[in-house]
Amino acid sequence: MRLRSTLLPLLLLLVFQTPQSGIRQHYEAAEAQRRAGNFAAAEAEYAVILGEAYARLGKIYSAEKQYKEAVEALEEAARFSPDSQDVLVDLSIACFDAGQYKKGLAPAAHALALNPRSVGAHHMLGKTYFMLGDFPRSVTELEAALRLSPDDYDIAYTLGLAHLKQHELAPARQIYDRLLARLGDRPQLHIIFGRAYRETSFLPEAIEEFKKAVRLDTHFPRAHYYLGLTYLLKDGAARLDDAAAEFRVELDAHPEEFFANYYLGVVYVIQRKWDEAIAFLKTATRIEPNNPDPYFHLGQAYQAVEKHGQAIEVLRKAIALNPELSHNDYQVTTAHYRLGQSLIKAGQKEEGERELQTAAELKSKSFSRDKEKAEAYLNASDLHEQNGKFPEMVSTEGVVAESGAPDEKTERDLKSGEDYYRQVLASVHNDTGLLRAERRDFRGAAEQFRLAARWNPRLEGVDFNLGLAAYKAEMYKDAIPPLERVLAASPANAQAKQLLGMSYFMAEDYAKASALLSEVVALKPDNVGLYYTLALSLIKQGRQAEAEQVIRQMVVTGGNSPQLHIVLGQAYYEQGDTGHALEELKAALALDARTPLAHYYSGLIYIKAGRFDDAVREFEGELALNPEDLQAKYHLGFVLLARQDSERGIRMMREVVALKPDFAEARYELGKALLQQGSVREATENLEAAARLAPDKSYVHFQLARAYQAAGRKAEGDSQLELYKQLKEKERTQTTP
Repeated sequence: MRLRSTLLPLLLLLVFQTPQSGIRQHYEAAEAQRRAGNFAAAEAEYAVILGEAYARLGKIYSAEKQYKEAVEALEEAARFSPDSQDVLVDLSIACFDAGQYKKGLAPAAHALALNPRSVGAHHMLGKTYFMLGDFPRSVTELEAALRLSPDDYDIAYTLGLAHLKQHELAPARQIYDRLLARLGDRPQLHIIFGRAYRETSFLPEAIEEFKKAVRLDTHFPRAHYYLGLTYLLKDGAARLDDAAAEFRVELDAHPEEFFANYYLGVVYVIQRKWDEAIAFLKTATRIEPNNPDPYFHLGQAYQAVEKHGQAIEVLRKAIALNPELSHNDYQVTTAHYRLGQSLIKAGQKEEGERELQTAAELKSKSFSRDKEKAEAYLNASDLHEQNGKFPEMVSTEGVVAESGAPDEKTERDLKSGEDYYRQVLASVHNDTGLLRAERRDFRGAAEQFRLAARWNPRLEGVDFNLGLAAYKAEMYKDAIPPLERVLAASPANAQAKQLLGMSYFMAEDYAKASALLSEVVALKPDNVGLYYTLALSLIKQGRQAEAEQVIRQMVVTGGNSPQLHIVLGQAYYEQGDTGHALEELKAALALDARTPLAHYYSGLIYIKAGRFDDAVREFEGELALNPEDLQAKYHLGFVLLARQDSERGIRMMREVVALKPDFAEARYELGKALLQQGSVREATENLEAAARLAPDKSYVHFQLARAYQAAGRKAEGDSQLELYKQLKEKERTQTTP
């Protein structure tokens, strides 16, 4: 059975133009090295492609505001290109946008270590320290960034903001004045400065900056909106008319501006101008249909004019879209209350009373949350801790300039780029997997095929490749899902059916194995090995009559074959006749001394009989034929430890764990042996892993309790001992008739 390749060259030729020609060159170089048999060199070329593709995909995800995905992609890019300053800075930006501020410090610091004059690294460190509430360090980094890039208004804006956060008005003004002198008296600069002042409650200064912007360009986007909003923030209801006038001017020039429509509607609600409020709030809901806030105020306006049917509809939307209880000063509580009122007015008394009850319960929760919020604010060591528990308490608006939604063409281009780079990643991971399979690194190959399937689940042949590689790596449980998908898509695929049947057998799902292998035997009646596995599956289920029928077919097909004697040996073993079982296994070896599994099964019989020296000899014989047989390695390690050959037994168990880290029994035996030798730390690590992998095994928790006690971790040891007792009692009740 061969792994299947994909055709990336055509894709590269069609899509890559001049900016991506480097990737095409690396792919061509990789293919040349592969054809020449230089697999390591070919994989190195593929690694360059993967690093570039992950970096580009990460930037696309950032532009699409898929920040979590951006972080993951850029982390992979940094793994392939650990010293790329661009990748490290992009990763720091993605972490910042994802709100993972502490995580974003390390890549920015690494970029700075590589290049102390990196503007991007200084800038991101400054912005990140700002969000962590460390304003002095923020100032230090942003000052360094501004010295290197004195015309960058984003850096200057954030630096001024960091000073303002520390109530340092004069330095912020100096920074902003210098920027005006360098870049000219532009409205957008005054908007930025005004927002910085507004964010830090320097409201008179904010108003003055917004007025300057208006004087320079009365139609500049959002200038009048910002001015009107700041009037309200500074003077409240006393400036409602002035704020409304500014919002109307904004809408004359920009009728689709959401915030101007929304806030003008809110002003009219406050002034009880219901018809005007309804008109502007309806426009706001059309512009941002997934924003709960305009629906909430629109519901109030509909109630005021006794349009309860419409009120019910929009209040339900406000509730459905509400992101969290505390959003907008717990407005969802009031939304439930108002909805209850309108339902009762509309004659739906029972449902209305339920909404009023919900409102009462939420009000109680909001009171409790306010108390927690106050404690969090007083006790948190940085802004991020406050923001983590109560997202409404910290806004990043003052740090990250608002970015409008991309236009439709940009969205299409981004989606096209995302789809393309996902295909590149899938194809190159698949080809890397093929290289590793050529070198018989099947575990590594399986990981590459898994990544290929992640990026493009529909990539032709990827599930078969993954299933075959996992099977050859003896990761049988991992082989089953992709092979099941192959068979679901192509029920007649005999190769997949055989591999899946064998995987079921190795995973000890004998019922599924026998069902599938019966079909494969019908398709391949001359394959003696299939009869062998099918017969063993039936024997394991106690279906002796069916197994005997398969054995008879096996005799007809293969005659007096070694596999026949192994099956007979297994049949005797299952019946408890170990003497005849050993005779059959010896007969198999007499016919062919290199018969797989004959020594292995003999070793198992000797373990059961307590003949450890004989068991060691048999497992060593199996490993001489197949040095990579994981089960033979494990059982050899087991029996070595059982006969107190600790040094060899521990060495063998370490090999097994290195090859298969999720092998629970190997972890347990290794941990127990190490604990007996006094290697408490390593023993604890392995026993903890065993407990994670096999949480229902009482004996694992008993040994882990001993390890914790030996490490002086009494409370954890007591907890594990109690868990051991509970599981032991459960086992006892399950086995008692």
